[in-house]
Amino acid sequence: MRTALLWTTTASALMLSFLLCSNLFASEVSAVGSGTDARWVAATRYEMHGLTEEAVAEYLRLLATDPENEAARDRVMVLVGREMPQWLPEEAEKAAPFKCQAVEMAFGQGEEKAEQRLLVTQEGFGAREGERWDELHETGFKHIDYGYVWQPSRKRYEVRVAAHWEEPGQVQVARGTLGATLAFYCLAKELLGLDPTKPWGDPVDVWVTNKGQPGARAQGRAIYLYSAKTPRPAGEWLREIAHEYGHVSFPGLGGFTETDDEWVDGHLAELLFPKWLTASGAEWLAWPVADWEVEASSERQRLISLIGSGELDMARLAGKDKAARDYLLGLALRFEQTEGPEALGKALKKCARGTAAGFGKAVRDLPRKDGA
Repeated sequence: MRTALLWTTTASALMLSFLLCSNLFASEVSAVGSGTDARWVAATRYEMHGLTEEAVAEYLRLLATDPENEAARDRVMVLVGREMPQWLPEEAEKAAPFKCQAVEMAFGQGEEKAEQRLLVTQEGFGAREGERWDELHETGFKHIDYGYVWQPSRKRYEVRVAAHWEEPGQVQVARGTLGATLAFYCLAKELLGLDPTKPWGDPVDVWVTNKGQPGARAQGRAIYLYSAKTPRPAGEWLREIAHEYGHVSFPGLGGFTETDDEWVDGHLAELLFPKWLTASGAEWLAWPVADWEVEASSERQRLISLIGSGELDMARLAGKDKAARDYLLGLALRFEQTEGPEALGKALKKCARGTAAGFGKAVRDLPRKDGA
């Protein structure tokens, strides 16, 4: 009985393998015979071996040279319907059969100016198994879109943010949140050298829901935006997302247990991001930055004035109250203003989580632009 069962199982496996190979061979012959270049053959081979990214990339390259190729278009949509690629080729900008938008951000000035290319899907994909379930709230989210960042060394776009939403009425807020989070990712990565998707490459997840009171929350590498149906000023949408992205990406700066928020990394992000966004030329964002930057600029000036030009006072970082918290924020803002974002990033990386004193020591010990 066992021998017969084994023979049946083996025969079935061999037959399945034969059919797959036969179908692949037939498609290769058909493609070559119709004058299609070798990309079709390569794509079908990748697809047969379960290499979704490579298969989609070859189909997209084929579409870039032959936009009317309905077979390649259909294969892309079938594959991304099953599993969204973790990376996409440059050809996705113009040849993708799903809706997407290519945008740019700029960093630095003069000869040091650099540009970052981004790709944001606008298809509203149906969330696949493993993507739709939010474990924190034990709720299923039906829709998803993705944000990709161009990696020059690999010459491809790699996914960095995924936005989830529950119902069609949330799509505009979800896409606005996706774009903002992707922009914040680039600011933190390019200016501070901070990347929460490392070391494993998993994207930051943003969950948009109508539940709860207006506001946002960070949990691990995820951001939750609540009461999406409640209108907010443009700057408030951005501020809420920026605050939580600060918690996700910045090393913790905290210990201020006598205040309404023990950690200042969120507050630091909401004060710095509008300044950097204004200079980046990210006019494609769903919400304008101007009003947010007016408020943030005023608060930056207030906090920096608490520090003045005096020497670092470590004793003022020892408290747990608002005065100590404001002193730490002012110190970080002044350091960024005088030494630049890169230096601030180095100081943040040297700061032991949970200790304001650790940041103070990092600021004290790092070399200055003037050599001091």
